[in-house]
Amino acid sequence: MRTLSAAEGRILGVLVEKAATVPDTYPLSLNALVAGCNQKTARQPVTELSEHEVLLALDELKRLSLVVEVSGSRVVRFEHNTGRVLGLPSQSVALLAVLLLRGPQTAAELRLNAERLHRFADISSVEGFLDELAAKTPPRVTKLARAPGEREARWAQLLTGEAPPAERPHAPPPPAAEAPAPSAAPAGGLRFVLPTDARRVHEMVMPLRWGDMDAMGHVNNTLYFRYMEVCRLDWVFSVGVDPKLSTQGPVIVNAFCNFLRQLEFPGDVRVTMSVANPGRSSFDTFHTIERVDEPGVVYAEGGARTVWTDYAAKRSAPMPDWFRARLGGG
Repeated sequence: MRTLSAAEGRILGVLVEKAATVPDTYPLSLNALVAGCNQKTARQPVTELSEHEVLLALDELKRLSLVVEVSGSRVVRFEHNTGRVLGLPSQSVALLAVLLLRGPQTAAELRLNAERLHRFADISSVEGFLDELAAKTPPRVTKLARAPGEREARWAQLLTGEAPPAERPHAPPPPAAEAPAPSAAPAGGLRFVLPTDARRVHEMVMPLRWGDMDAMGHVNNTLYFRYMEVCRLDWVFSVGVDPKLSTQGPVIVNAFCNFLRQLEFPGDVRVTMSVANPGRSSFDTFHTIERVDEPGVVYAEGGARTVWTDYAAKRSAPMPDWFRARLGGG
C-alpha cells in the first residue's frame, strides 16, 4: 500500500474514531466527515479541509479499499475498512487512529486518548500492540528518540510517511534588560498560575450528563465554566451569602478556562476551588476539573476575578470583615 496523504490519514482516523464514539450516526455523511476532520479538539494539527478536498481524498481511499461508500439512504455515507485491509486487530486500529488524529504520543498518552476506541488494561498492553505494529512489514509505527527533557519516548504512525524528528525544546530568549521580575498572573490573565498563598476552600462532585455533549460527542466548552461557577456558588452559599436576601455580595467580573482534555459522557467530575489575592473589594478564585475515575489528571483549569458588589448601587464595595476572614481562613 502506498503512503497516504495528510488529508487521507485524517479522514481515516476520523472514520475509525466516530465508528466507536458516535455509532448511532455511523457510517458518516460527507458533512459529518468534514466536521470531524476540522474539529478544534483532539486534533494535531488542526486542519481546514474543504468539502472538495475531502471528496478527492475519499476517492483515493476507496481505490485502496480503506474506505467503503455505503448506499441505501438519501445521503451517501462512508465507513472505514482499515482492519481488514491492513490485517490488524481492533486494538491496533484504535492506536493508529489516535496517532493519525493527534500526532506522536507516549504509550501513556495513547492509553488515555484511545479509551473511547478501546479500553487498554494498562500501559504495557499498549506497548505490546505498538511493538507489533512496529514489527510489521512495512512498519506501521515507529518509536521516536526521546528528546532532551522528556521522560518517555513518543510513538508516531507511518501511514502518512516518515515520522517527524523528536522535537527539541526551544532555547529560552534572553531576558530583557532591567525587566521586572514576573509575578503570579491574576485570574484574568488567561494563565493558570496558582499563587503560593492560595488556599483551597471547597470541592464538589458533579455528574456528566448526556445533554452536556456537543455534536462531536464531547462536553461543550461552555459547560466547563458552569462547573466552576456551580462550585463557586456552592462555596458562597456555604459561608453564609444568600443573594436573594443580601444587599451585597460577590460578582464575577471576568473569567478564563484552559481546556486541557476532552470530557466525555458518562462519568463524574470533581471541581476544586482555591482563593487568593484578596484586596479591598476583590479576590481571585482558581479551579481545577478532574474526572472522579482519573484522580490527579486535570482536564481543565481556570479561575475568575470576583468583586464584592453593592447590588443596589451597582458598584464595588469593601468586603465585610466576616467574609474576608473566610478568604483568609479565619
